[in-house]
Amino acid sequence: MDTIRVVRSFVKAEALAEVIDAEYDFEGAVTCKLFSKMVRTQDNDHYLVTTQTGDKFVVRVYQEGTRLERQESDYLYEMDWLNFLEKEGLPVSYPIARRDGGFLGSIKAPEGVRHFALFSLAVGSPMARADEEQLFIFGQEMARIHTMSNQYERPYKRHKLDLEFLVDKPVERLKRYWDEEEERNEDLDLLLISAQEAKDQILELVENERYTEDAWGPIGGDFHTASVFFDERNKATFFNFDWCGVGWRAYDIAAFLHNADLIHQPSPDMTEAFFAGYYSERPLSENEHEAIAPFLTIRRIWLTGQFTMNDGLAGHSFIASL
Repeated sequence: MDTIRVVRSFVKAEALAEVIDAEYDFEGAVTCKLFSKMVRTQDNDHYLVTTQTGDKFVVRVYQEGTRLERQESDYLYEMDWLNFLEKEGLPVSYPIARRDGGFLGSIKAPEGVRHFALFSLAVGSPMARADEEQLFIFGQEMARIHTMSNQYERPYKRHKLDLEFLVDKPVERLKRYWDEEEERNEDLDLLLISAQEAKDQILELVENERYTEDAWGPIGGDFHTASVFFDERNKATFFNFDWCGVGWRAYDIAAFLHNADLIHQPSPDMTEAFFAGYYSERPLSENEHEAIAPFLTIRRIWLTGQFTMNDGLAGHSFIASL
């Protein structure tokens, strides 16, 4: 029988522990446990790593790189940027050095080469969306990440979160797959019109005389309430920067507002708490503030395209709602 090709595999926890034992400088053997995946197979895989001394870390096994059009430099950028932020005192989960001094490893999986990295463990609980103090801190720390990242000099290439990445490529994927769903052509037309209008608005904002250079730089790309933990002293730790890159800070804000569903809340207090925290460190320019609305549309376009990936990993019929 011929060997069949595999789109998605899961690494056995015990086998991954052996790799970590061999490539990291811990005393004694470590144990690994896969965090619950449920049906989110489009994500990377994360394992809890525990050493014999009781120290805990997280190892992320990235999806096979060509599927997301990533090269080794994309992962190295993420490692380097997080190390920079951690050294500057920003509250982020940071990569742990390997025995060889590097931060990125690789394994041969059935679908191809998969990279992995070990990170410090964020302690505490996910941010409570209704907690105005935590929302203020979240906004404040996001602004600090944006401001401090202006000083970051990147030695590695990383994909840009530009309009080609956020709009053009997702739209092309959607047009290709929507051909099979003729009864939904009206939905596609509405989506394409919305995408073009939002793109035109952003182009106008980045090309006028009020545009500021500080509006563009390293961003998280996918801030969530579930990707920041608060400890008992309300100290935040941000983690999971898989979609980081160079992009517009207003898009970072729009992505968080969308992910946290703050724009649909009956009370504006939560959104105001977030913006109060952000403005305490980095006031938005007029252009950036105007860009948030079209970036909210662009975020929905990107997510819809993201869940219609070329290899159908999220399922043939699954398309994220607008």
